[in-house]
Amino acid sequence: MTKNILILGANGQIAKIVVDILANTDTKITLTSLHARPEKSIKSLDATKEENLVRALKDIDIVYANIGAEGRQKNAANALVNAMHTAGVKRLIWVATIGIYNEIATETADIWRNILGTPDNENTYMGDQAAAAKRIEESQLDYTIIRPNELTDDNKMQQVNVQTDPHEKIIGGPITRTSVAEFIAQLLLNPEQHIAESVAISSTK
Repeated sequence: MTKNILILGANGQIAKIVVDILANTDTKITLTSLHARPEKSIKSLDATKEENLVRALKDIDIVYANIGAEGRQKNAANALVNAMHTAGVKRLIWVATIGIYNEIATETADIWRNILGTPDNENTYMGDQAAAAKRIEESQLDYTIIRPNELTDDNKMQQVNVQTDPHEKIIGGPITRTSVAEFIAQLLLNPEQHIAESVAISSTK
């Protein structure tokens, strides 16, 4: 059966790779982003606008959100959760970042905090991400939160280390966007996996 997938943040690097991977699969994909790109069939959609999201969710089976919008994550998560409940769509794959549970290894945690802030301060990038994840976790959706380790642009597939305990210290290394995209694509094709889990993915060391 064809899966109807709505992608939020389709202009992003990872999302573009996901779309390429899914090109020859039994999926129908609707591409959206804050900024439309008609030449790429990407429609304009503000992920913080609940009414617009409800309309976009018509006939959708799975939402893949990779919006990466600093200062908008919590607002987008709240609007999307509400819209999905209204539209009767249950399956959500949401991309966040490692660090939202203070799970970064001690030796590098201070560096991350200095750059991205702390999970308990919603005015920082990390805090906004953490608040968004909390909103999703408290919803009744069949969600998966994906938390990639530090991203690299090497165009190669890595062996991926998957950690499903959000409070376990991250034990893997930096991960390529290609590897993250492959993980997401496989989850979109097998959406019964990792339901109600927050999953950290890293390269194996």
